[in-house]
Amino acid sequence: MGLLKLLFGSSSKDSKGEQMYEVRIKGTIQCNGPKTINRVVIMDKTQMQMFTGSKRYEAIEGWIKANYPGAKPKGSYRDFGVESKPVKK
Repeated sequence: MGLLKLLFGSSSKDSKGEQMYEVRIKGTIQCNGPKTINRVVIMDKTQMQMFTGSKRYEAIEGWIKANYPGAKPKGSYRDFGVESKPVKK
C-alpha cells in the first residue's frame, strides 16, 4: 500500500521531495486604469524565500514585470504584500 500511495497519491511535495508553498501576492498596478492583483502561486521553498527575504521587493518587481508587461505599480513596489504558507495535502 505504501508503494502505491507513493506512486499515485497526491502530495504537497514536488518530485524531489521538497515542500511546496502557496504564495499570495497582493497589490495594485496601473495598466489602463488601476487593477488589483490578488494572485496565488505555488512555489518551492527556494522561490518562496525570494519573496519573503531581504530582496523581496526586487522579486515582486520581477514577477509583476513578467506577468503584467507594461504595468506600473500604483505607488511603489513596497505597497505590495506577500503571504506564504505550506500547501496542505
